Amino acid sequence: MRPTDIFKATSTFPLKMIGVGSKRLFQQWALTEKSGANLAKPKHLKDVIGKHHKGALVDGYSLRLSEDETSKNIVVIARTGAGKTSRNIIPNVLDKRNSEASIIINDPRGEVFAATSAAMQDAGYTIIVINPADPEVSARFNPLAEARDDIELEQIAEIIVKAGNPHDKDAFWNAGATRLVSVLLKALRNLERATGQPVLTLANLTFLLQNFGADGSPINDWMANASIDPDDPHDASLWNEWKGALTGNPEGVQSFVLNALTALRAMSNRNLAWMTSASDFSLQDMRRKKTCLYFVTPAQHQDYYSFLISVFFRSVFNAAMRQMPGKSDLPWHMLCDEFGHSTLPGFVSTANTIRAYKCSLTIVLQSISQLADRYGRETAYAIQGGFNTAMTYPGADPQTAQFFEGIAGKVRERQKESWTRHTDQYREYNLLNASEVRTLPADTALLVSANRQPLLLKTKPYFAVPHFAALANKGPARLPRRRVDMSGVARITL
Repeated sequence: MRPTDIFKATSTFPLKMIGVGSKRLFQQWALTEKSGANLAKPKHLKDVIGKHHKGALVDGYSLRLSEDETSKNIVVIARTGAGKTSRNIIPNVLDKRNSEASIIINDPRGEVFAATSAAMQDAGYTIIVINPADPEVSARFNPLAEARDDIELEQIAEIIVKAGNPHDKDAFWNAGATRLVSVLLKALRNLERATGQPVLTLANLTFLLQNFGADGSPINDWMANASIDPDDPHDASLWNEWKGALTGNPEGVQSFVLNALTALRAMSNRNLAWMTSASDFSLQDMRRKKTCLYFVTPAQHQDYYSFLISVFFRSVFNAAMRQMPGKSDLPWHMLCDEFGHSTLPGFVSTANTIRAYKCSLTIVLQSISQLADRYGRETAYAIQGGFNTAMTYPGADPQTAQFFEGIAGKVRERQKESWTRHTDQYREYNLLNASEVRTLPADTALLVSANRQPLLLKTKPYFAVPHFAALANKGPARLPRRRVDMSGVARITL
């Protein structure tokens, strides 16, 4: 072979191979069909997400859900430090500064209050903060005064006990403790109506339990008087409830009392007793006057205050759903950070129906497992069904990553053997593996909304968005301080 032939052959061989390879790649692409899950872009979901919508901000600076989609509830799941507060909660509060609405925020650490309250106050919002750690600034709130009937008092009794003893193994003892607490709350309400003194307080409930004795006899005379319904003195139903609550093994009754006292252990705190002795505001007023209400609790004491957080949000939900709002009533946006520390019996029903009352609900969890730990596996699944949109940020724990792997869906791929042969091969694989969910880039969030394709979003913290950073630099709102004065607190005596 001549040198020129050798050169020609060697120089054209790579080009021929590239041509063959390209042809095969094209054929493979042309013979492959994909269906099922795929990553969407915002333009593909413009009916529910975009800059023109007015619902929840999902990327921290420009993209919002539609108001209808927001009203179907949002769950945000991410580890501590992933940016849930800075990329979601704070931007969503500041984004509502020009809206006609009221916003209720569970704010561990007070970070949201510090970054948003002055800006919201300047925008015409009434600022209310409930902060057990700073009672001189905190508004007082008596959740028992918000209860309108026996059902709501019984709900509060159940929440108090379950929040303090959330595990299923305590179910029998919790039921007995709930029954006892419910009777005592109804008795305090009767006494308040009969005397006109505001004695229906958590501090007085704790006092009765502390003085219960071995068999309830130390408070029996008090109970005989307080069980009388001032509107129907001949009604003995509450007295009969009291006798029924004492029936059974004395050691069992003592366990009921101990469970109730364990749940109320924070009420030994003098500041908390004062803060829950009366209410400085009415939740119903928030339908008429735009308000930002911050519930601030020290991050290191979340479990300590869990019963109070739970009772507070039960009161909020009851106030929101007590009657259908009118056209002029303001919508409520509820942002529940650290929701995993709350225990709310009946929350499945609340999550599924609250949207009808001009309310949107966003809950924030550190892990999907928090719901199962608090509510049990089956109830946790039911709660998840009440949230149309789910979001996560980088660094998800294994269970959360697997959850999003599952709801992101699977890709189904069909591969034809050739143009002329119709033998097909199929395979399925995850659109996003759990490891990919866990290792999302630091500025990325994964959003899955109802039956729509999942979406990866570039996110920004509020301090990287100039107009939000300027608003946050205004700092916390200036609120008047006052002295904690226990002399005006109504106390019962035996």
